[in-house]
Amino acid sequence: MVTKDDVINVIIKFTAGDTSKEFTRSKVREFLSAKGSKTIDKIFDELEKEGFIKLNRTVGRSKYYVLAKKIEIKEETKREEVTKSKDLEDIKEALREVLAEYFGRPKSFEDLDKVYERVKDDLGYASIKDLREQLGMSLEQFMGKFSDYILQNYELISGGKEGFVIRGALYGIVRKKR
Repeated sequence: MVTKDDVINVIIKFTAGDTSKEFTRSKVREFLSAKGSKTIDKIFDELEKEGFIKLNRTVGRSKYYVLAKKIEIKEETKREEVTKSKDLEDIKEALREVLAEYFGRPKSFEDLDKVYERVKDDLGYASIKDLREQLGMSLEQFMGKFSDYILQNYELISGGKEGFVIRGALYGIVRKKR
């Protein structure tokens, strides 16, 4: 059962106490996961009569409401939001650690250059496929990360099994520019 306090709390969350931010009954209903719209409709009518909210505009069948007067949010609520954001940052950091452990650290241009030095032959040629496999990346990941860098810092040579297609020719062998 949805209470009047629940609806008020949701409205305050949506608007952050600002009288210019609009909301609709359907958004409040959606947030509360309420199936029965009659109780929310009654609560909205009560809040409108009490002067807590007012109808701002109507577009088609949608009615947009705003707060009738500005509401100051308590410091406790602000502290809760700060605490939640700190918790979220902790979760993000833990997720980064897990991903780094599972996938390894993100590959850099320096990593590509180091692998090139290991893979190149006596003439300085290296296959893009060999570079990619040594870095442990899929073709999409490799090209998304390194395509611009390779075009700027390496000479392209036609051949190979995967690489850049330019004017119908496959350039899958690279050599470092001098």
